[in-house]
Amino acid sequence: MSYSDLKGKTFVITGAAAGQGRATALLLARQGANLGLLDLRFPQEVLDEVTRLGVEALGFQVDVSDSTTVEAAVKGTAEKFNGIDGAANLAGWIGTQGWSGKGYALDTITDEDWDAMMNVNLTGIKNSLKAELRHIKDGGSIVNVASIAGQRGTPWNAPYGTAKWGVISLTKCAAQEAGTRNIRVNAVAPGVVDTALMAALGPIQQVNDRLITRTALKRVAQPEEVARTILFLLSNVSSYVTSSVINVDGGYQ
Repeated sequence: MSYSDLKGKTFVITGAAAGQGRATALLLARQGANLGLLDLRFPQEVLDEVTRLGVEALGFQVDVSDSTTVEAAVKGTAEKFNGIDGAANLAGWIGTQGWSGKGYALDTITDEDWDAMMNVNLTGIKNSLKAELRHIKDGGSIVNVASIAGQRGTPWNAPYGTAKWGVISLTKCAAQEAGTRNIRVNAVAPGVVDTALMAALGPIQQVNDRLITRTALKRVAQPEEVARTILFLLSNVSSYVTSSVINVDGGYQ
């Protein structure tokens, strides 16, 4: 589907180097949008990919838990392109505990593990929203990536689920604050997505056994399937959608 209103606009993407962030960057570039690409590692490969598609883009190495670096990157993008028209906040972290055992059990989780999860997944979204709302044009659109983990209690996953529930609340608060400027703020809540981040936690068969059996479509999502929903929310096609959460979870129960 073509979103002609995105051509020539400028969007910031966090978590742009891989997975859903990369997929979102490529879809926006194919629509003719200019980009500010932010990631913990410099997003050189994605920067090269989008510029080959004929758009302008900037790359930034950013730790989203550090508000100073986020502000500098968003400000740099806005100065280059005379403001930003929107953003997709995809930077996140699911930890290192894997799919076996009890992962992040509440009776054993360390303060360090809890804080690390919150710093990236919740404070990172706050830092991104803060910078983006300072530089976004009236009528813009911001999409945050939450998770179905933030909509239900799951065992041994409290820090991630709590952070993602917080993302949903932040999204709704930001939508109310920005609505007077006709700025829309929404969230998508993916289920299990086929990314390197997920694969690093263990064999995909373990993911299937634990999660896919609860998914109506009986498969994982591809990053592009989440990115297409983000594109819809960034475009004017969704002009009366704000403060909403769209699940992209294959019917997870």
